Amino acid sequence: MPAFHAAIIRWYRRNARDLPWRRRSDPYSVLVSETMLQQTQVARVIPKFEKFLAAFPTIASLACAPLADVLRMWSGLGYNSRAKRLHETARTVLRDFNGQVPHAIDDLRTLPGVGRYTAGAVASFAYGADEAAVDVNVGRVLSRALLGKDRITGSAIWELAARVVPRGRASMWNHALMDVGALFCRPNPDCAGCPARRNCVFSTSGKPERKTGARRGRALSAKAPFLGSRRYYRGRVVRALTCAPRLSLLALGEQVKEDFAATDVAWLRDLLAELERDGLVALDANRAHVRLPTDARQS
Repeated sequence: MPAFHAAIIRWYRRNARDLPWRRRSDPYSVLVSETMLQQTQVARVIPKFEKFLAAFPTIASLACAPLADVLRMWSGLGYNSRAKRLHETARTVLRDFNGQVPHAIDDLRTLPGVGRYTAGAVASFAYGADEAAVDVNVGRVLSRALLGKDRITGSAIWELAARVVPRGRASMWNHALMDVGALFCRPNPDCAGCPARRNCVFSTSGKPERKTGARRGRALSAKAPFLGSRRYYRGRVVRALTCAPRLSLLALGEQVKEDFAATDVAWLRDLLAELERDGLVALDANRAHVRLPTDARQS
């Protein structure tokens, strides 16, 4: 294990990715970046991160902002429910934690939308706690390198990750594993360039060459269904409303779906009802016009 730690940390010190959120270590910035990075590629988050913090520089400013403003600033990142949960988290922190993002894992897990990974990331990156933060990349690196298995999940990977966190260096370690997973230990791995190759059971066994083709096919097929999916149209609805204070169903439908026709009105109403239940849109009393929510400030 010491050789594995040393190889990865030595490489990271020389080659760490220069990402804007790594230049900040305050808990609020870490929370924002980790929420943005959920299911979203780094390249899409980079231009949004600084703009979001410029608009909402503190957790109090985010908590006090109308949700509609938060959704407008979030527009383009997708998964708009993340913006709503982040907004709810800011209000919870202001109300229940005196405006300070908590450092204890159990307290972090009580925040809206904060799961095991995000709690570990905030605790380690912002507070230096010896906590694991297992995303898909980290889990793949550890399961391959230490067990020779392409992927293990659930409590098993978390138990493994917790055992190997180097004490006092969890922040650097978690960042390093993420970089190794993103740059080398991908589904189609580049074992020849990986800094952990000499200490990796998966690499030294020759398994990558036998698994490459099948994994590439699964990765490509998993991405295809998004275009035209319900999630796709949900995102288009919210994006259209960020550009207009209020739209009729007809005007909205024409922006959301090509060749929108009268026969699509029932489909649109159903979609809007779902978004309304999620708190992402608001319809007027006769349900003929729709807008972003103008929420009442929580105490």
